[in-house]
Amino acid sequence: MVGSDDVLRQVGATSGVPLWMPWPLPAGWLVSGVRTAGDDHSGTVATVLACSGPNPLPFGGVVDRQADLLLVAESPGVGLGAHLAGLNDVDPGAAVGVGSPHLKLTADGHDTPLWTLPVDGLVAYVGEASGVWLWALVWPQSAGAVLLETFELVDLRDPGHLLDVPYGALSPRLG
Repeated sequence: MVGSDDVLRQVGATSGVPLWMPWPLPAGWLVSGVRTAGDDHSGTVATVLACSGPNPLPFGGVVDRQADLLLVAESPGVGLGAHLAGLNDVDPGAAVGVGSPHLKLTADGHDTPLWTLPVDGLVAYVGEASGVWLWALVWPQSAGAVLLETFELVDLRDPGHLLDVPYGALSPRLG
């Protein structure tokens, strides 16, 4: 669904898993959609927030100038993050947690280690935050550098976050 302050508040208020948003957004970036998964029985078991903006490391091609970031929070066994990353499984597998993390983000005030997964056409980082999987999926691969910028992932389930968020067109990455 297309992002708006009302949509973010509604999803945040009803979700059983975090709705992660980078804050502040990287320079020139917009929220470009929200997706959820779940049912009436289990409630929302996965959320995705899409952001789009300029690639911090474009290689000159028109496609490389635009970047997309999907932040997925999901209960184990749901498989939405794996599906969006192009994997044929529901969870990231045994590579997560093995060896030193490849990236650390701050999620809801806590250092959160993430590991890369071998995927084609994008960069996929996965770890655990707030008791569920956290996926950070970035297209194109060179745009993964946006995750090195200074921001914190905030959980929009917290009603204390004042939203003044720029919105853009719906991301085709939400599939």
